[in-house]
Order: sequence, then structure tokens, then C-alpha cells
Amino acid sequence: MSEAAQPPKQSLISKLKSKIPPANERKKLIPLASMFFFILFNYTILRDTKDVLMVTAKKSGAEVIPFIKTYVNLPAAIGFTALYSKLCDKMEQKDVFYACTIPFLFFFAAFAFIIFPNVGVLHPHAFVDKIAAALPVGFSAPLAIVRNWSFAVFYVMAEMWGSVVASLLFWSFANEVTTVDEAKKYCECCLQFHCVFFVLFPCVSVVLRVCKPWDRKSNMASFLNEFLLSMSGPDASRYKAVLFNFFYIQKFYSYCG
Repeated sequence: MSEAAQPPKQSLISKLKSKIPPANERKKLIPLASMFFFILFNYTILRDTKDVLMVTAKKSGAEVIPFIKTYVNLPAAIGFTALYSKLCDKMEQKDVFYACTIPFLFFFAAFAFIIFPNVGVLHPHAFVDKIAAALPVGFSAPLAIVRNWSFAVFYVMAEMWGSVVASLLFWSFANEVTTVDEAKKYCECCLQFHCVFFVLFPCVSVVLRVCKPWDRKSNMASFLNEFLLSMSGPDASRYKAVLFNFFYIQKFYSYCG
């Protein structure tokens, strides 16, 4: 009995070419992957910066983090859920994305250029000191949130960027513009690259420290100022890239439904 004909073996180059998406899919997948990359890259920077701000703030420390997550971040997330439901009822999907993303960009720019350079004036340290003198020591963590309110708001906005933009808005948009077959082929790959993005932030911080050395005795204020300006300034094209890729995809590709 003759053996069944074996299919010819493919070379390594042929196998790699077979994995490359066709041209019509690349025009959509490359901007979508770029959008996903910049969202996660921004979140990685914000995630680590928010902890540094709160832990190194005046009369604050790591004990403040649980209070922010419970009494500030949780109510903000519940409020956004209600707001997002209202926006979805009254606006189109593309308009919901812009309405939810642009306020983040304005806040981070305002924080870098206006709020952070003037925290000495904006933070009510003297007022909180008077209240702390009349309260037990156990209130030090909640009072630290009030004392450093701008850092607490930055913490919440950074957390919301991860849960709102990276998780909710992006995957809702990706679900709208990709077919079922495309999702089966490429969504798993996107999730695998998700882990790679989180190694990029140490590279960015190392480059900033080489270009702009800072003194540890300054309590990181100088370094954070330069870092936030580079993150939110005119040269920070990562935020613009998110909106540009979204605009390109939703303009040239109809929703697949």
C-alpha cells in the first residue's frame, strides 16, 4: 500500500510570509496596533508616575494609596460608568471616544504646565495642619489626600486611563471595526504584545536621567517636573498618535458590526 503523498515542506521564509496579514488587512491592523501600543505606553508611564507623586509628597506615604483607591478612585469609577452609559445613549461611538479621551489629554497637559509647577500655592498645607492638630493620628492618611489634592487627582486620572481608555474604549472600538475572522487571528497576538509594552518605561526613565541628571536631595521635584513636561509637552506625540490612529481607522473603515 503506497504511502499518502506528503505536502512539500515550507521554508522558514515561506512560513513567515504566510503569517503576514494581507495588504487590505494591514492597512487597518497597523494603525490599530499602533493605537494600542501608544495607549499602553502612556498608561505604563502614568502608572509609575502616580505612585511616585503620592508616596514622595509632603507628609504623605505609601499608607495613602489604599485610601485613594477606596474613597477616591472607586467613586470616580462608579461616576464614570454612569456618565459613559449616558454618552452611549446620546452619541455615536466615535464621538464617545473623543468625549472620553480628550479630557484626559487636557488634564495631563494642565498638570504638567500649570498645576505641578505651582503645587506650593495650590496645596492647602497650613489649613490641613490646623485640622490635623485637632484630629487623631489615624486621620493622617485621609488628610494627606486633601493636603496633596492635585496629586490625588492625577492618581485617579492615571488609574482611569488604564481602565477607561486601555480596556473599555480601545476594545470597544476594535470590536466595532474588525470582523470575527480578523479577531480570531490577531486579538490573541495583541494580548501577547501587551506584556512587552510594560518594559519600555524603564528605558524612558533611563534616557531622561542621562539627558537631564537630577539630585536625590531635591526630593525628585526637579526630575518630575522635567519628566511631566516631556510627557505632556508639545513634543509628546504619543497622545496625538492615539487620536490620529483612531481618526484614520474610523474615517476609512466602516464599522463591521
